[in-house]
Amino acid sequence: MESNTGTDWLDTVAGLSSADAARARRLATETGESLSRALRRLGTASDAAIARALAAAYGLPQIAAADFPDNPLAEIGVSPVFLRESWVLPVGLGDGSIRLAVADPTDTAGPDGVRLASGQPVEIAVATFADIEAALARWYGEGENRLSDALDAETGDADAESLKDLASEAPVVRLVNTILADAMKSRASDVHIEPFRDRLRLRFRIDGVLQERPSPPAALSRLVASRVKILAGLDIAERRRPQDGRARIAVAGRALDLRVATAPTAHGESITIRLLEDRDTTVSLESVGLSDRDRELLLHHLEAPYGLVLVTGPTGSGKTTTLAGALSKLNAPGRKLISIEDPVEYQIEGVNQIAVNPAIGLTFAAVLRSVLRHDPDIIVVGELRDGETAEIAVNAALTGHLVLATVHTNTAAGAAPRLIDMGVDPALLRSTLRLAIAQRLVRVLCPDCRVPAEPPEGLSAAWEAKGCPACDQTGYRGRSGVFEFIEVDGVISESLRDGVSSHEIEKKARKTGAPSIVDDARQKIEQGVTSPSEVRRVLGGV
Repeated sequence: MESNTGTDWLDTVAGLSSADAARARRLATETGESLSRALRRLGTASDAAIARALAAAYGLPQIAAADFPDNPLAEIGVSPVFLRESWVLPVGLGDGSIRLAVADPTDTAGPDGVRLASGQPVEIAVATFADIEAALARWYGEGENRLSDALDAETGDADAESLKDLASEAPVVRLVNTILADAMKSRASDVHIEPFRDRLRLRFRIDGVLQERPSPPAALSRLVASRVKILAGLDIAERRRPQDGRARIAVAGRALDLRVATAPTAHGESITIRLLEDRDTTVSLESVGLSDRDRELLLHHLEAPYGLVLVTGPTGSGKTTTLAGALSKLNAPGRKLISIEDPVEYQIEGVNQIAVNPAIGLTFAAVLRSVLRHDPDIIVVGELRDGETAEIAVNAALTGHLVLATVHTNTAAGAAPRLIDMGVDPALLRSTLRLAIAQRLVRVLCPDCRVPAEPPEGLSAAWEAKGCPACDQTGYRGRSGVFEFIEVDGVISESLRDGVSSHEIEKKARKTGAPSIVDDARQKIEQGVTSPSEVRRVLGGV
């Protein structure tokens, strides 16, 4: 039926802009669902407006909830599960026919199923999604309770097909979609779904801190886990071993990459989901929290024709964002920029961005070796994970390329020793390494509710968090980087030749006047960017 009318009916939906109509078309294409369901998921038109437009487009009557029967019709050969999934409601029996209320007349599977099961022709009227959902819940009970009962009826080791069928039913699908949509709306980086004896705990990591959310029904623990595993292409029958997977889905009309990890626990499978939203917004170095001194120092080294710049810090410390800001600054028609990432987090126009995939042999080292044959001026390596990748990167920096990379060390002073431990020749490192940056992320005080506080010793001012509706009572909104820069020249370069420890490099950097990461954090306390307690949480002291 969709093919006869196409998508023109979208243009008749009351209050729907052309931009929102285009978003609905894109979402329907990405997910394979109908236009009406895509439009409802976006939330840009009311159920009533969708129903009116569909009824007019297909020449069908509308039916209101007041005209629904109080109780289900006699047995017509289809299950409540089928009705829920099809958004179909039998509302009357006529002269040898069944009258159906449908939310989406473009989806003929529901009416066809009723016709085949009952052996009777069907007549169709259009109702709203909400009215049909409410009637089905009133007739057959809430979907979540029904699924819980179904799960309880299974044996302790429900077969995989039964579990898959239950996990694919509309209430569980909606529950997982709602969790992901809420997480994205809350700016969460990770979702933690953890089963315990009497509850299923749900937590979001927001601005680096885990925050508890209302718990889903505990009885749905296995179904929620199975639904997430289906999305990530994991084996839902395997619950004894950890699994890792990934998925790309659309949530509220926006593309979202999921990194899913499962782990068996005493009370079921614990699920952790890393959320990676497609971000095509340009990141500027001015937005990451660099001081004027540090920004000028970084810009100076980014203008070098060759060499190596390293950004260090633990996972989730903002290294990728800093590199994205550097790439945006370097991006120009006269330069060829190639980045190797896992995954690609920021879409940057003009940069050739390659996502690694170790499962098919597309490792950092393999891609980096290939990239050198593409005449790049600037190369970004998402992470120097092993000696092979580190050695190729250093050689590339030595042969006329500017290479930016991250490495997992806690301090800027530890960057060079880490590469030497990987097997990089110290002499080559002395010739290529220009700058090492360490960073962490601290939460930014909410400007609407921060309050003055007693400043730490040596500071003239400080503020602490209070909490208000604007910041969801946390006292913080967003995060900023705190940094430490060590230039590798002169005395620091000589230290690499002598093979000194990171501790010795740190001492020599302080003697040259380079501020520490704590110094940068103290400055941000005095400026009111963050609080003393937040700096203590992240760095251990002020």
